[in-house]
Amino acid sequence: MKRLDLEALIADREAVRTMLARISDEDPIGRLSFSARLASLEEKIQKLADVREHTGSIALLFAGAPVHGSRSISADFVMTVLKPFQDLVTKRIAGEEFGRLGSRGRIPERTPSALAIRELVRGSVGFVLEESSVNAELTDTPVKKAIGDVTLLIRQAAAESDVDFEVSVETLDPRMLISLRDFFRALDDHDASVRIVEDERDASLDGNAVRRARLRVDATDVEDTESDEIVGELLGLLPDSRKFEMQLAGTGEIIRGSVGAPLATRWLALIEQTDERLVGQVWRAKMRIREIRERSRPPRSLYTLLDLIERR
Repeated sequence: MKRLDLEALIADREAVRTMLARISDEDPIGRLSFSARLASLEEKIQKLADVREHTGSIALLFAGAPVHGSRSISADFVMTVLKPFQDLVTKRIAGEEFGRLGSRGRIPERTPSALAIRELVRGSVGFVLEESSVNAELTDTPVKKAIGDVTLLIRQAAAESDVDFEVSVETLDPRMLISLRDFFRALDDHDASVRIVEDERDASLDGNAVRRARLRVDATDVEDTESDEIVGELLGLLPDSRKFEMQLAGTGEIIRGSVGAPLATRWLALIEQTDERLVGQVWRAKMRIREIRERSRPPRSLYTLLDLIERR
């Protein structure tokens, strides 16, 4: 893995520099040897820094009760913690490719998402997980993007501030929340900490961060429902930013939210028709309503406008 390989090379370089500083002028052969070694390391570091990895890979490095010294780790813990991490990646890819996942049943798959253990990490107890790809990719694969998204989600869940996680929950698939809960429970139940290293992010979660994340995720519940009986006046719709505003009939409540991609695309075509007026009209609309319930806080609802069915 590029980031860890760079860390190892840089550590070797610093060790060689230290040795060079200790060699006296009375040892020209030793100085020449270490100078050559330093030049070789500098060249390797430069070449590796210029490499762009497009396939997905990630390192999970563990510490705590399941780890014994620097050579072994509980097999039971490994099986318990790796499965929910794999599930997070699989569900993230499926959500991107198929949209919102069903509340139960098999996860649909178009892009193979299985990660394989490529190697053990030198100097630590952990694994490098990598997608299987026989071809040289020219752009980032869906697995690579999903790994980055999952790493960010885990870091947000464990952050000291609630703000980032609250924002991420607004768009998080409910089935991903289940796997995220299982991941942190596995770590916390085994008194383990973890460092997660991928191409662009490096997140270290100590015991306190793991416990904080577990409590936060356990206290969060997300439920999505859809209704095609929402009636109200469409006050505004911005297709580029995919935002809408509607005043509900009866209650007069003004709701705001995002616009589904199909409707945003269709809206752009409709506004080119001079006789088509959508804003300022009362509509029966299809809406996805997400209710987020967090312990010790009132529930909050988020709205996604999926379709404008008929004028009223």
